[in-house]
Amino acid sequence: MRLGRPVYSCVEGVRMPLVQPESVVTEQVRLGLERAGVFAVYVQDGISDGIAPAESISPELRDRAVRDLGEIFTSITTTGASTRIPGERVEHLGGVVRSVLGELRQSGHMVSALMDLQAFDARTLGHSLNVCALGLMIGDEALRRHGWVDGRGNVRRDGIDDRLEKLGLGLLLHDIGKLLIPAKILQKPGRLTADEMQVVREHPQAGLDLIEERGFASLSRVAVIGHHERLDGRGYPHGRGADLHPHAQIAGMADVYDAVSSMRAYHARRPTHEAWELVLSLAGSAFSLDLAKIFKCTVAPYPEGVAVRLSDGRRGLVARVVREHISRPHVRVTHDPDGSPITPREIDLFVERDVVIADTLPDLEGPPDISPPVADGADERHEQELASIVEDARSAPAA
Repeated sequence: MRLGRPVYSCVEGVRMPLVQPESVVTEQVRLGLERAGVFAVYVQDGISDGIAPAESISPELRDRAVRDLGEIFTSITTTGASTRIPGERVEHLGGVVRSVLGELRQSGHMVSALMDLQAFDARTLGHSLNVCALGLMIGDEALRRHGWVDGRGNVRRDGIDDRLEKLGLGLLLHDIGKLLIPAKILQKPGRLTADEMQVVREHPQAGLDLIEERGFASLSRVAVIGHHERLDGRGYPHGRGADLHPHAQIAGMADVYDAVSSMRAYHARRPTHEAWELVLSLAGSAFSLDLAKIFKCTVAPYPEGVAVRLSDGRRGLVARVVREHISRPHVRVTHDPDGSPITPREIDLFVERDVVIADTLPDLEGPPDISPPVADGADERHEQELASIVEDARSAPAA
C-alpha cells in the first residue's frame, strides 16, 4: 500500500510529517506508526479512487493553530502552576478561532472525515483543536436555530460571532489544566486510585487559574470550568445541574466524542460510530436534547473512506456522506457476503432502506499492554474521567 495523505506527529508545538504521501507502507513502517499511536492511515488504491474525505479545517490552519497553542502549552510545562497566560496571548488565539469558524462555515458544518490522523501527543494539542472545531460547529448551529437567552430571559440572535469566538477560546483552552497533572497519573494504564482521580478532577479549576482573568470572558471561562459538568449533576468539579451553561455542555459533548474516538497513551480508541452513539445515549441526562440533536446532524458516525460491513454481509467503503441523512451514507460495495472481491458499485443507504451498516471493520490494535475498552463504549479509565456517567449510558434515553 502507498499512503494517500501524510501522517503527522506533534512535537513542541510543531506539526511534522512522520510519513509522506506515496510512501510504501512496509511492515516496519506499519509497526512504527502503531507504536506512535497512529490508528489509521489513508492509502491509495483503485477501489477508493474518487473518495476524498474533506477535513473540517485545512492543514495550513491546523498547523497555525497547533503552533500558537503549542507556545502557550510550552510556557505552562516550563513554568508550572505559577504560569499566568496574559490576556494579550488569549486575544491572539481569537484570530485562530475566527479562522477556524470561517473554514467550518465554508465546509458546511459537518464532520465527515477522521478528524486528525496523527501520533497522539501527551500535551493534548490535537485534542484541544478537535474539540474546538467540533464545539464551534455545534455552537454555530445551536445559535442559528435557537438564539441565546440574555439575563432578562429574552431570546436574542444578535452578537452570534462574538459569542462563538468566546466559546472557541474556551474550547481551545479547556484542558490546559491537565498540563499540571503528573505524567505518571495522566498516562497511567487502568484504573486510577481515589487520590489520583481527585488530582484529575482538579484540572478544570487549575486551568482557569492559569489564565489571567483580564481578557478571558465569562463565556470562555464557563467552557473551561464546566466541560466535565453534567445536567444531572453527576459531573465535576462542582456538580452543577440543570443550570449548566450551553457552552459547558457543548465543551463536554465535544470532549467526550474526541476522547473516546482518539488514541490515548492509556487506552485504545473506539470506532467513531461508538463514540457518536455514546454521546447520543447521554442526551437528556448529561446533555440537553436540543444540543444532542444538533450533534447528531453535525458528526457523521461513519466517516468517508471508512471500511464497513453491511447487514447483508457485504463489505465496502463509505463513499459519501450527506448531511440530511448523515447516518445512512453512500457505500461503495467491494466484497460480497462470502468475502470475495466484486466489481465495486455504489449504493445509497437512504434509498436502499433494507440494508444498514452493521459495523466498521477493525482498525489496528491499540497500544501494547493496554487492556481493551469495556463494552459500553468507553474504557475504564475514561469512564472515571467522565465522572461515572458513561457507566449509566446504556440506560439513558437516546436522542
